[in-house]
Amino acid sequence: MARTPTRNKMIKIKRMDKYIGLLFLGLIVTSCTNKMYYKPNILPQQKPNILLIITDDQGYADFSAYGGADDVSTPSMDEIANNGLRFTNAYATAPVCNASRAGIITGKYQERWGTFYYEGNIFPKTIATIPELLKEEGYRCVKVGKTHYSDILDNNIKIKQPLSLREFPLNHGYEEFMGFCAHRHDYFKLMKSDRIATDPDDDRMSQYGPLWVNREKKDFDGYLTNIFGDEAVNQINKKDERPFFMELSFNAVHHPIYQAPDKYLKKFGIEKFPDWEPEKESFLDYHARTCWMGETDPDGRKRYLANLACLDDNIGKVISALKKSGKWENTLVIFISDNGGSQNTYANNGELNGHKYILTEGGIRTPFAMSWPEKIKKNQVIHQAISHMDIMPTVLAASGSKIQDSISFDGKNLLPWIQNPIQELHQELVWDTGNEWAVRQGNWKLHIVKKDNKFRSIDLNAGTYLFNLEMDPGEKNNLALQEAEKVKELTHIYKAWRTNIDAIN
Repeated sequence: MARTPTRNKMIKIKRMDKYIGLLFLGLIVTSCTNKMYYKPNILPQQKPNILLIITDDQGYADFSAYGGADDVSTPSMDEIANNGLRFTNAYATAPVCNASRAGIITGKYQERWGTFYYEGNIFPKTIATIPELLKEEGYRCVKVGKTHYSDILDNNIKIKQPLSLREFPLNHGYEEFMGFCAHRHDYFKLMKSDRIATDPDDDRMSQYGPLWVNREKKDFDGYLTNIFGDEAVNQINKKDERPFFMELSFNAVHHPIYQAPDKYLKKFGIEKFPDWEPEKESFLDYHARTCWMGETDPDGRKRYLANLACLDDNIGKVISALKKSGKWENTLVIFISDNGGSQNTYANNGELNGHKYILTEGGIRTPFAMSWPEKIKKNQVIHQAISHMDIMPTVLAASGSKIQDSISFDGKNLLPWIQNPIQELHQELVWDTGNEWAVRQGNWKLHIVKKDNKFRSIDLNAGTYLFNLEMDPGEKNNLALQEAEKVKELTHIYKAWRTNIDAIN
């Protein structure tokens, strides 16, 4: 016969049940808290790996997790967004890549050192970069892909001693680099024998030839997007006890988008595009015809999608490598495009107005997705405005670095804000290309165009434009005349910002 517990034993059992229940509840709360935001007290062995994926000229609607265009499928990109969050109002610091990439890697407005558009200045040695600061936290810092900031243009005869320049990746914090230094590169012509430039002084010719592997040039055989994806996988699998920071900077889907592997041409039902034939036309004529919409390609959109599909497959390879290596759960992945989608590549910016090169929403608003399975809750969507400048302080916080307490950034740490994104992270964001400037404050955006821009496929009229982006994300209804006081208010913000920038310069 079973014995009945005494009263004292029953009290002890109840106390034990209460203790176990409280302990279990504490574990649940701790687990939920860890999945909501960054936990600051990270031990060295717990530092996350950090992977920054940058695509080139990708359209805002060319990402299916964003409710993308009907012809778009990006399952690998979607996996990043679905395993964490996506920002619907994320902004590049410029509508062109060299300037915007400078803002990314420094966490500052690149105008602070005189870079407003193309042909700007490189960030000085007094301006720290992400890899320079993460190296101090014990990170192995690797760069794979495109580097384009200021002076270096591979194979351009005007560029002397590129290995000595600040913008060469090994000179601003990276210990390994595989890729190219220019605004573009041919996807197939990756060998020394492919340097077929008739005018090497023309920077467009810099797209041909071998790739940098650290401080040497090496030939490659294959398709550039695949080569970069494979190298990223190799870096993930590298035997090294240190956590890694890797910038994986694809040049897809930048021109020449008419190039794609046969597998993707077949998938989208298109023929191989005729390559440049020097005996028939100059490269400048070929470039203007194929890359500046001199002729409309009836298969142009399909060629873009072929590039995009290859890009997404390579992102999938990288995610798979993280999972197989056991690093996925504790890897902070940040995905962005460097600026808005280009009209010259048949990119789709959805309802956003305009495109790369100009300060309309289509030129500066980009996809921005972020995942960190151990720390960030899944399936979040945040609508407040953020900036690519926020990446620098965010990854420093993720690493457990204290240095952000002593360095001034224009960007903000996103991690604690993700938990409670009620207040605006940025009171305002400002852009300046020289010919245009813009200010966003809350839902208001003021865009000033000083003079008409009718360069090639750009068609922008001088004027004062004011939009309420919550009501009018497509910038169709100019409210400048009706809201004259708002124009004055935002103009004052710009002038104060510019005075601060000029004082530093």
